[in-house]
Amino acid sequence: MSRILALLLFVNANVFGQAAAGNEKYDQKQYVDAVNAFEKIPPAGRDAGILNRLGISYHLLKQFKAAENAYRAAVSKDPKNTDAPNNFAALYYSQQRFSDAERQIRRAMEKSPDNAVMRLNLRAARYARENAKSARDAANAILNDNPVLIEKRDGDLLQVQILMPRKDLEEATLHERRGDSFFARKIYEEAIVEYGKAVALDRYNASVLNRLGLVYHQSQKLAEAERYYREALKQNPYFIEVLNNLGTVEYVRKNYDRALEQYERALKIRPESPTILLNMGACLFDMKRYDEAFKATQRALEIDPRVLDRTSGFGTLIQTSRRNDPTVSFYFAKIYAARGEKELAISYLNRALDEGFREYDKIKSEPAFVALAQEEGFIKIMERITAEATSR
Repeated sequence: MSRILALLLFVNANVFGQAAAGNEKYDQKQYVDAVNAFEKIPPAGRDAGILNRLGISYHLLKQFKAAENAYRAAVSKDPKNTDAPNNFAALYYSQQRFSDAERQIRRAMEKSPDNAVMRLNLRAARYARENAKSARDAANAILNDNPVLIEKRDGDLLQVQILMPRKDLEEATLHERRGDSFFARKIYEEAIVEYGKAVALDRYNASVLNRLGLVYHQSQKLAEAERYYREALKQNPYFIEVLNNLGTVEYVRKNYDRALEQYERALKIRPESPTILLNMGACLFDMKRYDEAFKATQRALEIDPRVLDRTSGFGTLIQTSRRNDPTVSFYFAKIYAARGEKELAISYLNRALDEGFREYDKIKSEPAFVALAQEEGFIKIMERITAEATSR
């Protein structure tokens, strides 16, 4: 027994030592030495992370079959791992199998839709698939300098090099940055011009298409906003910010069922998004589905207590307008009372009464308001309720 235990300890120590040596060489971009160390680890001792790094090392050494085997083993070892599927897509891209690369990166993005590297890889793969001849010409022109068509290694993810003409790419980036500058200063007309020039050169950049939609949206030009949101979604079906923004367009139009459909699609991709939950709550409130709205809004604030302080950014629009509905104000009072934000709770109760809330028994019996009982503002509310009830 003691011999078996000693052997196990020796094997584990050896596995750990080889993994550490391989990781050190990998970090130093000494991929031949990394492969030699990783390959000394027994197959049973290789986790998905090690297998992915082994795949990257082979990949960057242009040993494509060995890289493919390692990536497949990583996926098999841990189906939830998203690094290896992305790198598998990059491997197809290195082999100029652009359609396969796009299909594979879409699979990876189902599990990791927010990943910035994957979004860039999808953009590159879509461009290369739809412009295969020019992409291959560009690839052949740089093979001596970059035979694997990889822009960079970002940790354990490979980002491919987009094969768009360099002049077009640089010019599109320049207009994008100018658009961002105007957007940040709320100079929307100029932002529209610059973003428009960027997407004319590069229609595969879903992020810029979304921002162009946003500036139209902020300018109250909903038809144009929707057009560019849908184009962004065409380029990246997993772009949850776009799904949210499409929902917000429908919300402004009072098409609540359609808005809710977009929010639900977005939440399937990112269930814990406070922005989308908040917008869904607003939509449900306007649909008079108060209890569902209450739960969605409460959950949004649990995830991000400051979500109501934001209005919009370069990615996602938050609905800031709200119809005058006394029941909605009552529910917000409940939300803030439960969170211990007494002043806000009292403010919303007063607002509810100002808007015509007359279900006084609900205020009196609501458990969340027990914590407000000794507050001067709440005492005045109760006095107001008594006076209003007596005068009726």
